[in-house]
Amino acid sequence: MSLCPNCGLQQPDGAAFCDNCGAPLEPVRPVAVAAPPPAQPAPVPAGGVVCPVCGAPAKAGEVYCDHCGAALASAAPTSPPAAPAASPAPPPAPPPAAPLTCSNCGAQLEPGSNFCDMCGAAVSAAAPAPAPAAPLPPTEIPLAAPPPPPVAAPPPVVAALSGRLIVQGSNAVLPFPPGRSEVIIGREDPVSGIFPEIDLVPHGGEEAGVSRRHARVFVQGSQLMIEDLNSTNYTYVNQQRLTPGQPYPLKDGDELRMGRLKLNYQAQG
Repeated sequence: MSLCPNCGLQQPDGAAFCDNCGAPLEPVRPVAVAAPPPAQPAPVPAGGVVCPVCGAPAKAGEVYCDHCGAALASAAPTSPPAAPAASPAPPPAPPPAAPLTCSNCGAQLEPGSNFCDMCGAAVSAAAPAPAPAAPLPPTEIPLAAPPPPPVAAPPPVVAALSGRLIVQGSNAVLPFPPGRSEVIIGREDPVSGIFPEIDLVPHGGEEAGVSRRHARVFVQGSQLMIEDLNSTNYTYVNQQRLTPGQPYPLKDGDELRMGRLKLNYQAQG
């Protein structure tokens, strides 16, 4: 037995590297030993070899002699001795631990070795790599329900025009068309393609200077409004001239003048 010069642990004879730290061990000088008496040969393990220098038996696969350190590569394996007489079979031994193999030189390693006895490689390099863990199944994330489609706001309810116009002098009644929220008052002209909802031509509108598109009457909220459409001879409410394009509220009994034609507005028909 020898001691490791690096860590000081005791090492088996013939080991070239320390089992604990892997440091190289000083080679043991071969010593000449006397050959054993012929009558008492040393037992040789089955499949083992005999050291060519000192004659000591060695285990199969060992590279150096455990007694003298001589190389065993050239030693020929010896034949196993004759089997002794049959004896009662011993109880079965527990199965040995699976041997480790050096990944550097391929030599078998003793259980618990930290470094290879033959080449000094770290035993951890010989440990089989752990099998990769099976990937976890992907977590299924439920898809979010699509947002409901926006609900369109209902169109605002626009009140229809109510009431009528009365032509002064002839008392002709000109009712607003039913279901309409806006009407144009003026003078029909087929040549120009102008057809107002309330045509004043039959009531002297052309002679009175009514324009083709003279005024507009419409509903704004709950209020009836009148607006001059930039007419030639203007629009008046109760003798007040309207500014073109500017709506003016219309009330029951108001007097309207378009050119020289006068009318009255009645809210109830």
